[in-house]
Amino acid sequence: MKRIGFYDIRHTVVLLWIALSGMCMVGCSSGDDEGGDSGSDTTSPYWPLGTDNTNMPSSGTVIAQYSDAPVGSDIGKLVDGDVSTKYLTYHNVFEITWNGNSNVAVKSYSLTSAPDSPEMDPKSWKLSGSLDGKSWKVIDEQSNQVFSQRKETKTYSIDNTVTYRYYKLSVLDNQGNKATQIAEWVLSADTFTGNIDDLMAYATGYTQSGKTPMGTQHENGATASEEDLQWLKDASKEPNNFGNLTWSYFSVSSLYPFGIPKPADVNQHLIGDCCACAVMSSMAYLYPGYIKDMIRANSDNTEFVVTLYDPKGKKVEVGVSNSFVADGSKVGAASGKNDQVTWATVLEKAVMKWKQVYAGTSDIGGIATEYVAAIFVGNGNSFAFNPNVLSAEELERVVSVSLQQGKMVVGGFKESDLPVNNTYKTVNYHAYSFHLSNDASVLFTMRNPWGLLPLVSGGYSDGKEDGLLPIKNDGVIPPSIDLRIMEAGAAEGYATKGKVEAYNPPSYTPAPMRIASSVLNVGKYTTSETLNKK
Repeated sequence: MKRIGFYDIRHTVVLLWIALSGMCMVGCSSGDDEGGDSGSDTTSPYWPLGTDNTNMPSSGTVIAQYSDAPVGSDIGKLVDGDVSTKYLTYHNVFEITWNGNSNVAVKSYSLTSAPDSPEMDPKSWKLSGSLDGKSWKVIDEQSNQVFSQRKETKTYSIDNTVTYRYYKLSVLDNQGNKATQIAEWVLSADTFTGNIDDLMAYATGYTQSGKTPMGTQHENGATASEEDLQWLKDASKEPNNFGNLTWSYFSVSSLYPFGIPKPADVNQHLIGDCCACAVMSSMAYLYPGYIKDMIRANSDNTEFVVTLYDPKGKKVEVGVSNSFVADGSKVGAASGKNDQVTWATVLEKAVMKWKQVYAGTSDIGGIATEYVAAIFVGNGNSFAFNPNVLSAEELERVVSVSLQQGKMVVGGFKESDLPVNNTYKTVNYHAYSFHLSNDASVLFTMRNPWGLLPLVSGGYSDGKEDGLLPIKNDGVIPPSIDLRIMEAGAAEGYATKGKVEAYNPPSYTPAPMRIASSVLNVGKYTTSETLNKK
């Protein structure tokens, strides 16, 4: 049974009192002489978060020093995973405290600038940790920081090994205004210890390069001219067509159907880029906050700016319109469960434009795992394990340790049509993302980016399982598995959990998925029509 500490009880009582009384907790504020009148429509300085939050390492409570935040800019907006919202206080010197429900060693943290008013950005601050909420130790200090863009995330690494219960952000100054606003505050903890050092003798396929941080796969990438960079950034400039695909404009309601990026947002249809889809699924699993930071949208979601990395490892901005590969009236590019455009659709098209400039073709069919991962995160270091090299137990350890260390894991099967738990079949020449499982009898799960699975009995699943294959030690499937492990690069600072948890698909109503025959044929399946096409 989980023990409940004194501070958990205290904050629960406070929050219950607020809810029942409808009253706001009012701090001793110097707002009259520091920032003007915050008005009567202010909010509570307390905000509880559950274990499924993407900003903090555990459940707990974030606490503002002052209760002057207006409605719509309350302290909860600081930790809601949405860079388009903001927390506002009418002070330029203030504190925010995170009271976690477990002790963790924070290894990095990030702050994101608000969507407007750069004069209200924080400029100087300290981050402190405490075991008891009374005695504090400064673990990082920053001065004269400047956010050059709106919704820009700055990440700071910390040399910290102490598992503090409390973390406090003390803002000491801002860019000149009497009020301060911040879009997001993220704490990233590392509580996992483990390694695969003894297994590295069996690893192969190293891609580390002495010429570029993007890996050997990008050593021969082209250099973009100023004209190329302008073309990349211009959302009205469309990539060349390939493979006789057709394009249409689609309305975009939200890039994040489930609130935050999920692997379930990545479902392959007409384009043969399973490796890119698997990498995007892995990023969504480990670094959903990073994906949100990669994409900036205009007010009506008709144009997007995506931050990628060029072959030299430098940031490059790619403009994307809302014109995407179509399958009749439906989205033929990677899409969500109900055929809606998602963040994955946008990233996929951004890679097309990137590849046209730096590789001479927009065709992303067959794009390699390590190649596309580096484009997303700016780090091309990776290694692989071939089939029949590791035992099932060693394979499980490699996957578990790598994921817990924040590395992306993508792989597949050397053989097709192998029965998995007498229900599903494997597909070879096809990339899957790897995830942890809550089932003790399962080594790990592998997600097919089709969003569904071929069945032993014939045909395909209805997609309720989101393409997740539960891999057990049956003596047949594990020896057929190969995998590649990739560094997180720029995404590393967005790892918010102290321990990576199992991937459980979100709730959704399965829709018939449309997978082109050319995509199915990669895995040696033949059909004259797209699957379940309507």
